[in-house]
Amino acid sequence: MKVLFDRYTIYDFSDEAIVSEICRKVRTLRRSCCVTQQEFATRSGVSIASVKRIESGAMTDINVVTLIKIMRTCGVLEGFADLVPDVPESPFLIDWKSGTRKKNCKSEYKKASL
Repeated sequence: MKVLFDRYTIYDFSDEAIVSEICRKVRTLRRSCCVTQQEFATRSGVSIASVKRIESGAMTDINVVTLIKIMRTCGVLEGFADLVPDVPESPFLIDWKSGTRKKNCKSEYKKASL
């Protein structure tokens, strides 16, 4: 069986499966803090209804701000830093003659990939 958050297999899963796994992990996080759903909702500033929907897997799209609040409450916010990795800008975005940044690199990308 594939591990969901393995860097090499995560692309094999649907968006819904990934959200479902995040919901499962939120429940585990809350329980590891040894708090009730109500206490967790109060501490994080997330509604009790949202906490229940997330933990039951009924929520199909978790708001980023809600996820930040939950992670901050559990003391695992540093995990959020890897959500959007730092990557260098594409060289196609730089006009080498003027040294300025281009607004669009689609046409140059298509030419280079041929």
